[in-house]
Amino acid sequence: MQRYLALLWDPLNLESVRTFQSFGLSSSTKPAAWVTACDASGMFVMHTGMRRDAAGAYPLPHGGGVVLGRIFDRHHGDYTSMRQIVLDGAAASEIIDSGGQQLVDRYWGTYFAIVHDVTAARYHVFRDPLGNMPSYHMRFKGVEIFFSHIEDCARLLPLRYSVDRQYLARWLMFGNLTFEATGLEGVAPVPAGDRLTFSQGRMTRSVLWDPIAIASAADLEQLDAAASALRATVQDTVNAWASCYENITLRLSGGLDSSIIAGCLAHVPSAARISYLNVCIDIDSGHEQVAIAGVDRRTADKIRAIVGSGDERYFARLVAERWRTELIERQRALVMDLTRLWDTAPTVSPNLYFTVMEQEDILLDLIGSRDTQAFFSGQAGDSIFQATVQPLPAMDQAYLHGFRSGLWEQILATSRLSKDSVWSVLGKTVRHGLLRRPYLSPFAILNLPTLVNAELTAGLSNQDFESELSKRISRSSLPPGKKDHAKGLTWSAWYDFVFDSGRSTDHIDPLNSQPVWETMLRIPTTTVLAGGISRGLARRAFADLLPAEIRKRQVKGSGSSFYQQIVKRNRTLLRERLLDGLLVEQGYLDRGRLDACLAAPEPSLTVPAPILLSYLTAEAWLQKWAGTVQTAVAAHSLSLSAQ
Repeated sequence: MQRYLALLWDPLNLESVRTFQSFGLSSSTKPAAWVTACDASGMFVMHTGMRRDAAGAYPLPHGGGVVLGRIFDRHHGDYTSMRQIVLDGAAASEIIDSGGQQLVDRYWGTYFAIVHDVTAARYHVFRDPLGNMPSYHMRFKGVEIFFSHIEDCARLLPLRYSVDRQYLARWLMFGNLTFEATGLEGVAPVPAGDRLTFSQGRMTRSVLWDPIAIASAADLEQLDAAASALRATVQDTVNAWASCYENITLRLSGGLDSSIIAGCLAHVPSAARISYLNVCIDIDSGHEQVAIAGVDRRTADKIRAIVGSGDERYFARLVAERWRTELIERQRALVMDLTRLWDTAPTVSPNLYFTVMEQEDILLDLIGSRDTQAFFSGQAGDSIFQATVQPLPAMDQAYLHGFRSGLWEQILATSRLSKDSVWSVLGKTVRHGLLRRPYLSPFAILNLPTLVNAELTAGLSNQDFESELSKRISRSSLPPGKKDHAKGLTWSAWYDFVFDSGRSTDHIDPLNSQPVWETMLRIPTTTVLAGGISRGLARRAFADLLPAEIRKRQVKGSGSSFYQQIVKRNRTLLRERLLDGLLVEQGYLDRGRLDACLAAPEPSLTVPAPILLSYLTAEAWLQKWAGTVQTAVAAHSLSLSAQ
């Protein structure tokens, strides 16, 4: 994964010039492994690059800025080999004159961009609309700082950081936060799909890529046309990424999404060597009931009906046999050293390293022993293809078309999808479709069990956990099902789950690409969930690439029971590290309730195992920022709080 650090300042402002000079960064003083992408008055950008130019820098001429990452031209369809794109001449002028809009409209990929309009003295900063490139922003005494990894800032810039108490409290309640803040005060994600513009010391924000407008078109309603468009778009996206590498390993779970990527990789025009990796959980952990919290009992029962074992080797082997491709099999053991959570590099927010810890070891081994250049996955497929058991299609049909012919058929199909009675679906169709009353998902963050102190949760609503994009979608006139679909955009980027392996190879999620999302957003929910089947359109579009057992399978593999076992096996460590840790000392967690939970025979029946383990990762994160990093920068007096 490419790393970068970019700084912008006003060369006519004495304070900002002095601040930049105090950092001591230049082409001659940068770390040896880094490359200077831009070193000009008012802008300094450096990055690590990646092997075989799979990621790099695209400079815009005459001080026009730079694009870091990997981009593909929508007008170019030949991916027999990697195509080098040069942004010069008319292409560069169009990007600069449009403030970056042309980059979003003509190109796609994983990138971070600074576009400098020299004439207007403006800088436009943005990243790819899906947010696949990690990008964060902080401001210090007139200097705008953008980066991918906070550990680089902690090492290279003389700044001190403070923990954002409000953010950490919310993260402890729900570890997949998407709203626009981080665990460090003054540090925020660069909003995906939006552009930040800096001029004369002021920052403004505007929309570059609008998924609501794309979804409002809904012009791919016909099933066969939608399936053909989806098939062609996904194949083209996989072709593009595969052309960048000679040696690819697909992380093949055996589920629908990764199996689709396997089928597409079997048809790429480039000569990449392909292998598969399946990592299953310890088979002994799959025999206890999964604890599901945050939903009503009926919804929990419906979810359990589609949650399967974390051992999907049988299905992965079917795919490997189908495409005659080597399958590497590994297993996650119940013996897990959770003290390794304290060994991870500093991050802007607590991480969920426990979910990938041993998998990272496996990936590092493959990088060393097999020279794997990229790990592909089917990540984000659930969001993109819309894996759901909610009664959405009939509501959307009524919302868009009223009593038009076909509504009753959609009600019947929706009943099959949701496992709700026809009369229940009919009532929701009337309320949320015909009458257009707001529809609320059965999943609510505030319904999740938590051990966070009550004074930190008082007054919070579910909207307090949403990103600005999610709120815009909620306020839009999209039908309920398409709102649910579009909100999947806020969950799709997966770079927070890439650790040491990302230092020497790329992690590619082909499904989570701008062209694929644009295609899927144009397809109505009734077509996406064709036949009342979760991910129904995807099953149809890729039917000939999938073994019948996978195409028809409605059960999803899950590691929930695995983590329940991990909690029971590590109860002593959890008690030692949490009961007398900083989260309790600083008032985040209720010690009495935590003690009672960990003393219970089945702690996961009180608080789900992943949440308990996330407390441990948050403890390690908080101790790191309270100790190691603060010590490393203690000699400096600069503080972000003095902006």
